[in-house]
Amino acid sequence: MTDQIHIRHLDSAHLQRYRPHLVDLYREVYAEPPYLETEEHVAAYVQRFAEESSRPGFALVVAEVSTEMVGYAYGHSFGADEWWPEADHEPIDAKGRTKFAVIELAVRKPHRGRGIGTQLMNTLLDGRPEHLATLCCNPAATASQMYQRWGWQPVAIAYPTGIPPMDVLAFRLPA
Repeated sequence: MTDQIHIRHLDSAHLQRYRPHLVDLYREVYAEPPYLETEEHVAAYVQRFAEESSRPGFALVVAEVSTEMVGYAYGHSFGADEWWPEADHEPIDAKGRTKFAVIELAVRKPHRGRGIGTQLMNTLLDGRPEHLATLCCNPAATASQMYQRWGWQPVAIAYPTGIPPMDVLAFRLPA
C-alpha cells in the first residue's frame, strides 16, 4: 500500500457526516481479540460517543487513504479535579492538574504498521493546553506495548463495569 495518508482534525460541523464511518471502524477494530465486542458494545459506544463529543476540549482526528477512513483518535479535557471514575486511584502528579483523556485510537488492521497510529496520536495531542494526557488500555492489547514504547507510563488500574480491568496510562504534555 503506497497510497498517501491524510491526517486531519474534524470540527463539529463534520461530526454528523462522519459518525457512521467512526461506528463502522469501531465495530471492525473492537470485534478483534482481545476485545471481542458485540453489537451491544457498539450500541453503547454510539451513546458514549454522543456524550463524549459534547465534552469541553473535545478533539477528533481521522486518517484517510484515498476516500477511505482507516483510523481515528479522539478525546476530551479532564478538569483539574477530574480523573477516570473507575480507577483505583489518581496519581499525585495528576491531582490538581488539567488532563486530556484520550478515549479512542483505532486503525483498521490492513493499515497497521504504517505509522498511522503514531500520526493520529501526535496530531491529536499537538498543541494541547493540558499538563498530562491519559488513557485506559486493555493490558492484553497490542496497543498497550505501543503506548509504552511511545513513552506512556502506567499510573493506575481502572475497573470498568462489564469489561476486564484496564491499565491507566499517562503522558506528560509539553509545556
